Amino acid sequence: MVVYTIIITIRVSSNNVNISIGSIQIINNNKNPLNSTFAKPVNTITHLTVLSVTNATLRVLQSKKRQYDQEVENLERQQKQTIERLEQEHTNRLRDEAKRIKAEQDKELSKYQNMLKNRKKEVSHMSPLKFLQKQQQDLDSALKKIIQQHKHELATIERDCLNHKQQLLRAREAAMWELEERHLQEKHQLFKQQLKDQYFMQRHQLLKRHEKEMEQMQRYNQRLIEEMKNKQTQERARLPKIQRSEAKTRMAMFKKSLRITVAAITPEQEREKIKQFAAQEEKRQKNERLHQHQKHENQMRDLQLQCDANIRELQQLQNEKCHLLIEHETQKLKELDEEHSLELKEWREKLRPRKKALEEEFARKLQEQEVFFKMSGESECLNPSTQSRISKFYPIPSVHSTGF
Repeated sequence: MVVYTIIITIRVSSNNVNISIGSIQIINNNKNPLNSTFAKPVNTITHLTVLSVTNATLRVLQSKKRQYDQEVENLERQQKQTIERLEQEHTNRLRDEAKRIKAEQDKELSKYQNMLKNRKKEVSHMSPLKFLQKQQQDLDSALKKIIQQHKHELATIERDCLNHKQQLLRAREAAMWELEERHLQEKHQLFKQQLKDQYFMQRHQLLKRHEKEMEQMQRYNQRLIEEMKNKQTQERARLPKIQRSEAKTRMAMFKKSLRITVAAITPEQEREKIKQFAAQEEKRQKNERLHQHQKHENQMRDLQLQCDANIRELQQLQNEKCHLLIEHETQKLKELDEEHSLELKEWREKLRPRKKALEEEFARKLQEQEVFFKMSGESECLNPSTQSRISKFYPIPSVHSTGF
């Protein structure tokens, strides 16, 4: 028996889906007599079914991947639009808030100048300078607070977006893994059904063969019975002729011996002797016919017993063949299940490091993002140019420019 098996390997990564198909020819040297008689090559329709299942799985994998990739792309596009909108709103808010605070400070500065003029006394140049520096520090503090709030809001949005993106990627990988496992299950069920169909055909062919063998045996037995019946009919037909011939011969010999042995015998005595001999001869012929009838019955009974024994022996042999085929099928199904369990176990063992690598990549991305925003916040506090960057829109006025 020659069986062609399609081997399919699916590898799913974060960027693509690879499916490799290879054909392996398995040759059995027909050690089982059932294989040499009833085994047939696997139909190529099953190969096409395996390929169709593989193509269907590939289409589902690609569809799932496109779906999740589209969701990730939409999420990134929405995130970019949100960040741009927030940056624009932050710039506008920062400018408006700076204008508002500066307008209030200008009013306070004007009041302070009027107060100094009304007092008409000597004041140090340091006092107005400190007043202006305090106003600038208040302005910078207010703007820095807005900037920090904006950064915190951006960090929260970026973190939520990254978590959402990772959830989508995690869901995509989980869907891919589920499809991989389902493909292994479907492939196993397909090969299992293929094996069952193959043995179903073998059982069907075996039963057909058994029917023909039984018909041949019944015809053979019927032919033996018919031959026996014909033989017995011929024997029954020959027996009267033989008996009549023997009766004539025996009667002639009896009459001759009667004349020789008995010298003085009357005709009446001779007729009586002949009558007695004829009666004995008729009884002897009847016994011969009974003996022949009994012999024919015994022959027919023995022949019928022999025919029945032939039928039982054939049925026993056929039952052994059927039982052997069932045992062979059970063994093959068991081996197929064990191979599937081993393949599934190996796939799950390889899946664990893939899951671990994915989670480590997600953790690394989250840590990089956290470090980035942490360093950005620290640079605002440690970089001396931060104050000048915040207040560059409104430089600190000099004492002379304010009229002090």
